Amino acid sequence: MNQSLSNDQGLFAQVNGLRMYYETYGAGTPLILLHGGLTTCQMWAPVIPSFSMHYQVITPDSRAHGRTDNPSGVFSYPLLAEDIALFVQALKLRNPLVVGYSDGGETALHMIGGISNSMTVEWRQMIQGPLGFEGPGIVDIERVLQLNSEFVRSLQQEHDIFHAPGYWKSLLMQVSQAWWDPPVHTQGDLAKITEPVLFWCGDRDVFCPPEQSLEMYRMVNKAELAVIPNADHFTMAQQFDVATMVLLNFMKRVSV
Repeated sequence: MNQSLSNDQGLFAQVNGLRMYYETYGAGTPLILLHGGLTTCQMWAPVIPSFSMHYQVITPDSRAHGRTDNPSGVFSYPLLAEDIALFVQALKLRNPLVVGYSDGGETALHMIGGISNSMTVEWRQMIQGPLGFEGPGIVDIERVLQLNSEFVRSLQQEHDIFHAPGYWKSLLMQVSQAWWDPPVHTQGDLAKITEPVLFWCGDRDVFCPPEQSLEMYRMVNKAELAVIPNADHFTMAQQFDVATMVLLNFMKRVSV
C-alpha cells in the first residue's frame, strides 16, 4: 500500500519498495523536478521560487539519493522511471509536468517512451578516471579519495548525514550500475512519444552534447529544443535563471 508519511523536513511516500522523500511548494498543476545523479532535490532550490508561483512543485530524492533509501541495492534508469511513475500514482497526481536534469532527464525520457542517447568518449573517461567507476557496481574508492576529496565531502554532506557514515561509497557503487549501462533510444522508441517534449542542454556539454539532443529532437513529433549558452554539464546550475525562463515558457504553452 502506498501512503505518505510526514516528518519535520518534508514528506515520505512508500513507493516501489522505497521510502521516498519529497518536498512540495506552491499550488496548481503538479510539476515534478527530477535531480541529477549524485545530487539531491536541493539542487532545485534556486528555481523553486519562480516555479512555485505557477505550479505545485514536487521535488523527490531519487532512489538511493539523499533521504530516499534503496533496500534492494539495484539501480537502473528503467527502475528510476518506474519509481516516479508509481510515485505519481501514490500521490494521485493528474497529468503532472516533469522536468529532469541529467539523470533526472534520462528518467523522464524513460517515463514517456533524457538527455543522452549514447556514451560519449568524454563521459567514459570521466567515470573511469576521477569517479573510479571500473565497471557496473565496481568503484575504485581509493582513486576517488585521491582525486576528488572535495567531491567526497559534498557527497558526505548531501547523503551520509541521512544514512550511515561512509554511505557515499555505496551510493557510487549503485549509481555506477546505471552509468556503465546507459540506454540507447532508437528512432522507433522516440517516434512513439506523443506528448510535448522539450530537450534542453548546455552548448558546451561534452557528456550530453547538443548534437545528441538535436538528433532526438528530430525524432519526436511534438518536440522542442533549447540550448543554454555558455553552459557545460556542471555549470548549468549557474545558468538556471536562463533555464527557468525557457522551461516556464514551454510549460505554460503545453499545459494550457
